[in-house]
Amino acid sequence: MPQCPHCQTPYEEGQRYCKVCGSFLLHPEEGDTFCPQCGIRVSARQEFCHECDAPLKGGAAPPTPGPAPEAEPPEAPPGPPAPPVQKPQTWLIGGLVGAGVIIIVLLVLLFTKGTAPPPALSPPAETPAPPAAAPAPAAPQAPQTQEESTAQLKADLQKLLSTLREAQLQKNIDQFRSVYSPAFPDLDTKAQATLTAWKNYDYLNLVFTLDDLKPIDADNAVGTVTWYIDTKNLGTQEINTYTQTYQVGFVKESGHWRIRSLEEVE
Repeated sequence: MPQCPHCQTPYEEGQRYCKVCGSFLLHPEEGDTFCPQCGIRVSARQEFCHECDAPLKGGAAPPTPGPAPEAEPPEAPPGPPAPPVQKPQTWLIGGLVGAGVIIIVLLVLLFTKGTAPPPALSPPAETPAPPAAAPAPAAPQAPQTQEESTAQLKADLQKLLSTLREAQLQKNIDQFRSVYSPAFPDLDTKAQATLTAWKNYDYLNLVFTLDDLKPIDADNAVGTVTWYIDTKNLGTQEINTYTQTYQVGFVKESGHWRIRSLEEVE
């Protein structure tokens, strides 16, 4: 009997998940792939861990080393000391100052004797301030490329499908209905059928993949969603494993993506 590659518990041929640790047991031809968060074995086609919901693709780029700090320039050596300033003799300074004062008084008397007082000066005209410069317009942002738009759309729809998965596992009908558009055909009938199924079954594992995503316009898209499901019959305690694939129509309403249509693919 084969054993789980994670905890070495024996399991039967065709079993999808280990009953002890939850590790994924199928697709051995693709090699062993383990969740970096909780360590269980997962399918190489999964984008989220079915045990802890950790993302299984992508990684952080190694940090780019910054430029080396510039060395500070060495301090210049101190220059030679300034020569001492020789102060003039006190009697010489006093004599020069006195002579200067006398000359200034004589010039003032001579100038004011035969001249009229100058006219009052008018205040200078105010110079208008230049108008404030208008702020420069902000540079327009570069539009997203087709690849960037598709990648963002896929991330938004995967978040929507994760909400649906959580609603099924927790049996939350309000959260379940929030994933679907109000225009979804027979939404009330689908919600009632889901409540009936929850009374008879528990979902042990739900794993999804989103493929062949095609944007139609800014508010509509289609894609193929495959669910890998393990359920337990609450009456017989029997565990069933099966796969369902749907062609899903998505619509963006009030800024949020929702499921608009479902068509099962054979």
